[in-house]
Amino acid sequence: MKNQHNLRNVLAAALIAFCGLTLTSCRKFIQVPPPANSIVTSEIFADSTDATAAITGIYINMMNSAGSADIANGLTDITSGLSADELNITSNVASYQEFYINAITITNTNDATLWNTAYTFIYQANAVIAGATSSTTLSTTLKNRLTGEAKFIRAFLNFYMVNLYGPVPLVITTDYKITGSLPRASIADIYTQINSDLKDAQALLANDPAPINKLRVNKFAVSAFTARVQLYQQQWAAAESAATTVINASYKLEPNLNNVFLVGNQEEIWQMTPPAPGDETTVGQLIIPGSTTSVPTFIVTNTLLNFFEANDQRKLKWITSSIINNITYSYPYKYKLRRDNATTPTEAYSMLRLGEQYLIRAEARAEQNNLAGAISDINAIRTRAGLPNTTAASQADVLTAIQHERSTELFCEWGHRWLDLKRTNNVGAVLSADKTGWKSTAALFPVPYAQTQLNPYLVQNPGY
Repeated sequence: MKNQHNLRNVLAAALIAFCGLTLTSCRKFIQVPPPANSIVTSEIFADSTDATAAITGIYINMMNSAGSADIANGLTDITSGLSADELNITSNVASYQEFYINAITITNTNDATLWNTAYTFIYQANAVIAGATSSTTLSTTLKNRLTGEAKFIRAFLNFYMVNLYGPVPLVITTDYKITGSLPRASIADIYTQINSDLKDAQALLANDPAPINKLRVNKFAVSAFTARVQLYQQQWAAAESAATTVINASYKLEPNLNNVFLVGNQEEIWQMTPPAPGDETTVGQLIIPGSTTSVPTFIVTNTLLNFFEANDQRKLKWITSSIINNITYSYPYKYKLRRDNATTPTEAYSMLRLGEQYLIRAEARAEQNNLAGAISDINAIRTRAGLPNTTAASQADVLTAIQHERSTELFCEWGHRWLDLKRTNNVGAVLSADKTGWKSTAALFPVPYAQTQLNPYLVQNPGY
């Protein structure tokens, strides 16, 4: 969907994309300018097929986004990897270069895309929540499933917005008259909403009779993301409990590292596939060179390469190199395909996977001084990587070992390294030593310029 320059316009225009991707449901929207801001809930949510198409449309939009990266489809991985110490860029494209040098301009197009697509998808989730909960014809089972998925998606996006931008508008309605002039909510209020949405989603999906589907949010995806959210809030016991729920379920660490990002593998809790036949993941299309003679656009830094211990299979399987004009370029290789001729994708974009859950539980256990439990979880990840057990013994050393494993297990996935540096208060110390001109204000991305110009209540982050 084409980026808009005004939150009001973004939210209203989301209706157009939403309608286009829900196929038979286009007739269900009110056509009343300016702008059409409501969905006729008595119609679109009167029929189970149309109602299901509404939530399916959100997944399609998140993965499609007119064939380009967005906040839910690779752009978070790339921009956060550049902002941290994982990725460098070989081209002079300013919209990416600015993230690498931590000097993002307020007119940066990738920054605008992150912001705009987040609120597009949040709008769509709000529309499903409003429509499903008010429906008098859908079955309770279907209403619960649709509302639970939509509340999870809203929580997921709000989590990334608050961690990338700090205080942001908290949009929980489809009324453009309200959303167009919202001020920035406090971080505490945003997390309160995230926690509320996840709690509701867990209850709504707890007894969902539908078979477990990795391509749709289910109760275990809710538990997995709840574990992450609780970790960030330093709610150690809650984080451990949620992660344990997932670890004790039917998911297993994929023994072959080359299979971790394939469709339907046993480690994935939630993954999404591109809707267009022949396409593989957007991340693969961005990172994998187009030919053997092409210089990769995004390469891993020496800092990241040096994180890996000798014989770490993750370095051998998840990073590869091209030699162009006698220069070696190493780049991420978790996703190994750009496009193919398959009717259905071979690889799927990893949203939540089991490897992270072991590391969440390890950190939560270590913070509660359950060092034996933490070490056991660390070793589960290290064993899969072909490494010996950790030698860490003290609480401080175990916590350091966990952050090391997060750096090598979760690199270039969903901004984990960037957000870990910030939540552990190490971003300044690490990046000021790694990059020239680091400023503390770069820890937050700027609010897009057009948004601050058109919404007088939306103030800019310091330093921009």
